[in-house]
Amino acid sequence: MIALGPLAIDAYLPSFPLIASDLSVDPVSVGFSLSSYLLGMALGQMFGGPISDQIGRQKVARTGLLLFFAMTLVIFYVQSLDQLIIARVFQAIGGGLAGAVVMPTLRDISRPEQVSGRIAVVYLIMLGAPLVAPILGVVLMQFGWRWIFGFLAIYASVMLIVYLWQLSETRESVSDKIEFSRIIRQYTFVIRHRTDGAHYPIRYGISSALTGCIMLIYVTNASFIFQTYFGVPDNLFPFFFGANVVSLALVQSFSARYLRDRDLEEVAAYFRLGQRAQLILVSLMAAAVIFTDVSLWVFVPLLLCSLSCLGVNGSAGSGVFVSAFKAHSGSASALLTTMMFLFGASLGLASGLLNDGSLISVVGMLLLATLAGNLVMMTIPRNREKEILGKIQSGEIASA
Repeated sequence: MIALGPLAIDAYLPSFPLIASDLSVDPVSVGFSLSSYLLGMALGQMFGGPISDQIGRQKVARTGLLLFFAMTLVIFYVQSLDQLIIARVFQAIGGGLAGAVVMPTLRDISRPEQVSGRIAVVYLIMLGAPLVAPILGVVLMQFGWRWIFGFLAIYASVMLIVYLWQLSETRESVSDKIEFSRIIRQYTFVIRHRTDGAHYPIRYGISSALTGCIMLIYVTNASFIFQTYFGVPDNLFPFFFGANVVSLALVQSFSARYLRDRDLEEVAAYFRLGQRAQLILVSLMAAAVIFTDVSLWVFVPLLLCSLSCLGVNGSAGSGVFVSAFKAHSGSASALLTTMMFLFGASLGLASGLLNDGSLISVVGMLLLATLAGNLVMMTIPRNREKEILGKIQSGEIASA
């Protein structure tokens, strides 16, 4: 189920020129349908997480999968870019609702020190979708780009059947009704929760969301980078796109093993390491674009290494943040994902609006997100971090 979002994002990337021709718009404008999907995902996550804390994981997942399925069928028949964008928003809300239950389900059944390792495994599985999605998209677009969404409709229906038959409710205490007024209080609890008199948990969440959103900025601009700017043929696009996913998956597989049952202090140190490496590599990539006439064979390795750092800091940062909560784990994970999608959608949209035909706006947004994430982590003193994370691991924060 966690692969549903990446499939919906990545499978139709190679078809941007075909969609643009069919709907009589330019390929850059088609990218707005991707930004709208990210915004819809953020909305779905924003409500799905706290609602699943109230009524349980199953009801939210079922509703999300049904909405995703229905809106995917609508997309099959759209006749304009505006219709595509609107349908993608509601499709994404459904995907966001379904995806919102994954991390809180893990937290329901895990001790705090187990969360990062298990999230790393989920991230590793999730990386399989971007690897195969563009190849799948290239194959399906031979029958028309709409069949990409036909496949997504079938996939969502299968996930719904599997979820209903195979997975049970993991939330121990649930209500029979949704109280929307409680959602603000749930988020307020997560945002304002203190340890040692400061809002340290939310800082991990904000920092993780900022450094993690560079993948979304990249995906938004992938078609422009390879097909438009560097002139990569459509049939080769999946290989360039997939190379980044493979490298990230290799790093993520190492993280899944390394983070298994590690103390939270070690997980946080791993998170900081990944963030710093990412900042250095993105800075080098930005310098290459701004100060040289960068070639495809210089840009791709720098991009590959920059994105691979997410395999280090992604699951580690998410794990530290979500581990701080138990009863509010759905709200916490939803807030984290919502922030990541909002940051990614906003900066991805900005890179498109500021696009002057070069890569400057793209690398500029990547650098801005990475730098901001590192700066947030600098507000957490290292000499107090051990004490802070000790309280999280002991359950003192989660029981508040």
